Amino acid sequence: MTIVLLAFLLMILFSLRIRVFNPDYISHAATTQINGIFVFLVFLSHFSGYFDSAISYSELYTTFQGFLGQLVVTTFLFYSGYGVCISIRKKGDDYVDQLPIKIVELLTSFVIVVLLFALVGAITEKDYDLSRILLSLIGWKSVGNSNWYMFDILLLYVLTYVAFKVTKKHAHALVVLLLLSLGAMVFLYTFQEGGRWYNTFLCYWLGVLYGFGKESYERLMFGHKGCYIATGIVLLAAFLLLHEQRSQPVFFILHALVFVLLVNHLSMIVAVNSPVLTWLGKHIFGIYLLQRIPMILGQYAGLARGGALTTSVYFVGSLLVTLLLAVGFHHMTAFLSKRIFAPLKGRAMSAKA
Repeated sequence: MTIVLLAFLLMILFSLRIRVFNPDYISHAATTQINGIFVFLVFLSHFSGYFDSAISYSELYTTFQGFLGQLVVTTFLFYSGYGVCISIRKKGDDYVDQLPIKIVELLTSFVIVVLLFALVGAITEKDYDLSRILLSLIGWKSVGNSNWYMFDILLLYVLTYVAFKVTKKHAHALVVLLLLSLGAMVFLYTFQEGGRWYNTFLCYWLGVLYGFGKESYERLMFGHKGCYIATGIVLLAAFLLLHEQRSQPVFFILHALVFVLLVNHLSMIVAVNSPVLTWLGKHIFGIYLLQRIPMILGQYAGLARGGALTTSVYFVGSLLVTLLLAVGFHHMTAFLSKRIFAPLKGRAMSAKA
């Protein structure tokens, strides 16, 4: 695992380009590559949870994984919130009115995921009752999949729709969305187990906020190098200080927000240029949601308890199968979007006109 991690980090290093105050730092192409970095780190983290061999991962990988932890998903939420905000700014109420269709489209994707995991459960002799399977369709329960993110992103889209329907003023909608998000976090803290359900939740709202304040922030940073450097130092210091206290839920929440702001801040001067990361980022949804399938099957087949060679086969096999599943998932969801959901959005627009 350490060798894989080092090879991946070297690939990232060689793909970095210094572009001081790059105007495209938060473009779709740029954020796709950044998400590509983190979705692969998620894969490594999840794989380590299924590994059951006597061969050690080595202290380096364990330290790296422990240092980042849940932070690897923060950019997914931040850029999602930012993307929604930019769409609202460009399309206004038309985009907000289409959010229910987007939510149904997302639910359809989750149905595909849950059915695949239910099939894997049948193969591996897991006994999931009907109520568990039904609740897993919205991510409240799991049938072996990473369910918390499914539930959170669904909930965030619902809250976004409510916030921007309640008031037409963007500033007011931001406040409503923040209050709804805080309420949702309390709910998740009360009724779910594990900090992952709520401790990165606000990164989405921060992305929405950044989408509305982006130009002001850029004028301040791009126009004053000293201000950019000072802000970077403050963010880094805050990140390191909060890292020491992140065992406390409130501090971890702040830690996650500072981390994603730091990543965004650095992306203003350091760009990534890698076709591999672009590909990973474009297939992020399928990779993230389906990567546990080959891991579960490999563990069931006994590959997790093998020696070095068996472990290598287990890892490479899990990675390749994940990538193939992600490609299939991408094509299937694109087909459904084109044939079903795009026409629905078009009809909704026509009806409104």
